[in-house]
Amino acid sequence: MGRDNHPRQRRASQLQRKKPQRPAYDRILIVTEGEKTEVNYFEEIRRFHRLSSAHIRVCNSPYGTTPLQVVEYARDRCRETLEWERVFCVIDRDDHQRYVEALNSAQTLDGKYPNDLGQPIVFSAIPSNPCFELWFLLHFQAHEAHIHRTDVFRLLRDRYLQGYEKGRHGIFEATMQHLDRAYANAERLRAHGQGRGLTNPSTCVDELVRILCALRSY
Repeated sequence: MGRDNHPRQRRASQLQRKKPQRPAYDRILIVTEGEKTEVNYFEEIRRFHRLSSAHIRVCNSPYGTTPLQVVEYARDRCRETLEWERVFCVIDRDDHQRYVEALNSAQTLDGKYPNDLGQPIVFSAIPSNPCFELWFLLHFQAHEAHIHRTDVFRLLRDRYLQGYEKGRHGIFEATMQHLDRAYANAERLRAHGQGRGLTNPSTCVDELVRILCALRSY
């Protein structure tokens, strides 16, 4: 009897075939400032495209809700687990005093730590100015004038997403048909602004959404 037909060999081959395979895409950690709105939105994208929850992890910062605390938690999670290829810190300008410091800190962390495969971890801030909900608004209008977060909420609640409130579920499916418009509007704001997340209004959420939506092809 040939070696490949030995019962032990056949059993080993069967076990190898049954062994779960890691998805072809990068392992991504997304750390958010908010406990509900951002987490719900990115989790909805992950589920919609059937992405592995073991490889796309979304969580809010237990250190606190300031941008710097978000970056610090993401840094410590990286050093503790070393299990990511890419890390994103989703932060808002709002009225935070150390917002620019958080942006700079995220930039210095890019490539600083190797993961468990010896690859440098890509570390990125995903800022919005004034708030994360600006990204939702850009699905419906190209707003280029300075705006306060209360006005962003008002436009969403009264005109585009009736009764909108923070933490609402189903926002991705309610807005996904307008994604191309939102991408274009976000890019236009960055082109007119100065720096990532430094100009009101501006957002980089589109960059992260593009990355997650592109993974559906794997």
